[in-house]
Amino acid sequence: IGDEKPAEEEEQAPDWVRDLRRKNREDQKRIRELEAKLQQTQPQQAVPRLGPKPTLEGMDYDSQKYEAALEQWYSQKRQVDEFQSKVKQAEQQQMQAWQAKLEAYGTAKQSLKVRDYDDAEATVQEALNTVQQGVLLQGADNPAMVVYALGKNPKKAKELAAITDPVKFAFAVAKLEAQLKVAPKKTPPPPEGAIRSTAPISGAVDSNLDRLRAEAERTGDYSKVFKYRQQLKAKGR
Repeated sequence: IGDEKPAEEEEQAPDWVRDLRRKNREDQKRIRELEAKLQQTQPQQAVPRLGPKPTLEGMDYDSQKYEAALEQWYSQKRQVDEFQSKVKQAEQQQMQAWQAKLEAYGTAKQSLKVRDYDDAEATVQEALNTVQQGVLLQGADNPAMVVYALGKNPKKAKELAAITDPVKFAFAVAKLEAQLKVAPKKTPPPPEGAIRSTAPISGAVDSNLDRLRAEAERTGDYSKVFKYRQQLKAKGR
């Protein structure tokens, strides 16, 4: 059919060719989905206009013409009122959807549990314009992760910022998101805390050692604690 190859040729194609074709079909589908999302935010219907209300004087005091013009005017007014009501309802729905997006984005930000997210977010906000930020937030599956990745890679953020076409920008974000990888968080070494005694615990409480430790924690000087423990060790305690 047309330029489409028969199924036999598709089966005989090498594996890498079939994988490339499959990837291309998936990319095209993703583009169409993003285009549909963008078109939903663009007005498609002409705004009806309501002219001035007719007057009897304007109709040369012809009552029949006046009544016909007045009836038509009220009919137009009903259309305008209905259109404005639909526009207001659509705006409310868009606001609710946008608010839901923002709330989901805020939750995703917290789930990443990274301390420098605000810095990364500021980097992206400086690089991308308002339209690009909106496309990213609406088009990405996990915009919080994309924002953080771009914030940690200013060069890539600058490359995306140069894409002014919203559809191409959305496609570039989708490709970028597909390449993201979550690296396991490195476990920090245990903090250097107060020195714990390795000597056997005796039944009696050494109040002098407790006093020296309290003083060391207050001053940061553990020399007296070391000296006292050496004395205890020498005594076999």
